[in-house]
Amino acid sequence: MTYRMLLSAALVTMLAAGGIATAASTPPATHCSALERQFDDAAAAHQAHPSLQAAKALREDGAKMCTSGKATQGVKKLEQALTTLGVKPQL
Repeated sequence: MTYRMLLSAALVTMLAAGGIATAASTPPATHCSALERQFDDAAAAHQAHPSLQAAKALREDGAKMCTSGKATQGVKKLEQALTTLGVKPQL
C-alpha cells in the first residue's frame, strides 16, 4: 500500500512539473497572440469602461512590441491593458 501511495505521489509531481515546464517554455510570441485575442474580447464586453481608450492604447503598444521582436515587453503591455479593464490576464 505504501509503495502505491509513493508511486502515485511521484506521478502527480511529475505531471505537475511537466505542466509548469510547458507553460514556462511557451514562446512569448504565442502569449502575445493569446493576450491580444483576450483583450479584444474583453474590450467588446467593456465598451462603457471609463479607461477603455487608455487600455486600447496599451494594447496597441503591446501589439507593436510583439511584432517588432520585443515580445516579452509586449506581453507586459498587453497584460497591463487587460488589468486596466479589470480583467485578469489568462495564459
